[in-house]
Amino acid sequence: GIGDIVAERVRELSAQFNGGKRIDVINQKLGYLVRCGDPDAIDSIAPMAYGNLALDLLLKNVSGRLVVLKNGHYDNIPLETVTASKKVVNVKEQYNTDRLRPHYGSFDRRPLFLMTNEVA
Repeated sequence: GIGDIVAERVRELSAQFNGGKRIDVINQKLGYLVRCGDPDAIDSIAPMAYGNLALDLLLKNVSGRLVVLKNGHYDNIPLETVTASKKVVNVKEQYNTDRLRPHYGSFDRRPLFLMTNEVA
């Protein structure tokens, strides 16, 4: 239940860091996202790493930052980075919507997460 508690607290505090506008927070259980079986190492380790890095920022009294995976390394970036430009994923090109998975014939040189700031 810690995810529910943290999500509610972020929701409560968001307005003071978002120009007075309260944000909505989606808290999803890991099993919902995985859907296809037991979680693997990334499914287990990444959320733990994000949580620990976010806690480190809080303990250092650092705010306005977002914990991210950047160039294959954990990092943090200003929250403004998320809203600075429109991010678009070409769903038709990148995803098999029937299987709810990326179109990957091969994973060679493909990104861990499909993200772009290019407008389609």
